[in-house]
Amino acid sequence: MQLKDKVAIVTGAGRGIGKAIAEAFAKEGAAVVCSARSVGEINAVASEIGGLAVPCDVADEADIRRMIDATTDAYGRIDILVNNAGAVARLPVHELPAEDWDHVLNVNLRGLFLCTKYALPSMLDQASGCIINISSGAGVVGPRNRSAYAASKHGVMGFTKTLVAEYLYQGIRSHVILPDATVSQMRSEGFPDEDPDSLIQAEDIADAAVFLATQPATAHTMEIRVSQGLRTRTK
Repeated sequence: MQLKDKVAIVTGAGRGIGKAIAEAFAKEGAAVVCSARSVGEINAVASEIGGLAVPCDVADEADIRRMIDATTDAYGRIDILVNNAGAVARLPVHELPAEDWDHVLNVNLRGLFLCTKYALPSMLDQASGCIINISSGAGVVGPRNRSAYAASKHGVMGFTKTLVAEYLYQGIRSHVILPDATVSQMRSEGFPDEDPDSLIQAEDIADAAVFLATQPATAHTMEIRVSQGLRTRTK
């Protein structure tokens, strides 16, 4: 088991990509803190994998601090943080309410920043850690009707590069995964007629997360792009 004795936080762990990552980490021996707003869902996942469920809205700074405190109170450390929680708004720019833009940016970018900010002190004390940020191919392509989502996911890539510059030589590795269209409830709500067999599976992204979380300290792959039938790794 490659993650034995490691403690991992996974946000958005109640379903989809987050659930798949939580399950994959637990299979590799990690103690997993499952976090999301959906209490019933994270309780079910945590029960299944023997983890800890901690409800958290990543748009709420106080909630994030409670999640970090609950993790260190229970396990004494944080080895891995997976910033996966996400939101989307599907409207053209001229019809998009400012509050929808703000919500998407608050969840996808500000929340990711705050989770990272409050997890870092534990990692710095240990002189080790791994941060995995889930971005999206949309942050590269810029699809129509998803301006806030694309902007936030592009921001995740820039933020991750800054984390590498600031913390790699303090023993903390930072990575970003860019999945193309993936089977998820969020995807099916936006594209109900889409064939799920044409999409990436959440387990493919979980495989990429395990790969990154188990890299030796002497190797650093910053970015993985997960595409249907293809994974490209860029150092």
